[in-house]
Amino acid sequence: MVKNLKIGSKWTQYIFETSSWIRLIDFLHQENAFLKTRLSEVMDDITNNQNLALAEHFQNQFLVKDDVYDHMKNDLQRHVDKWNQQASSDESNAVQLLKKIHARLKEQIDYIEREHAVLRKDYNTYLISLFAAPVIN
Repeated sequence: MVKNLKIGSKWTQYIFETSSWIRLIDFLHQENAFLKTRLSEVMDDITNNQNLALAEHFQNQFLVKDDVYDHMKNDLQRHVDKWNQQASSDESNAVQLLKKIHARLKEQIDYIEREHAVLRKDYNTYLISLFAAPVIN
């Protein structure tokens, strides 16, 4: 990720921030795998059609998230490479473009992180509802 970079470079912070986003994406991808594994563990116990439909919904969401994380990680790695190439020159147009791309990537990372938190919360609520004791009035 961050290699062959002079620590004094003006662009170091951009590269470090992008590298931290790559680590975040790796974490979200790994957590997504744990959520899928947990879903596969409970699938056999689901008998209600509505709950089964929700399980399939979550399974599809996890697959979509895997694809999103893979694409984002690719974009981030390319961004780091471009910053590393830029570290040796000072072309203002290229730097301005990289800064705009960086801002857009930051917005996407923020969105991905929020969406993951919502999906995880909804999924955990769903799992708890599967095993909750029925309420007797």
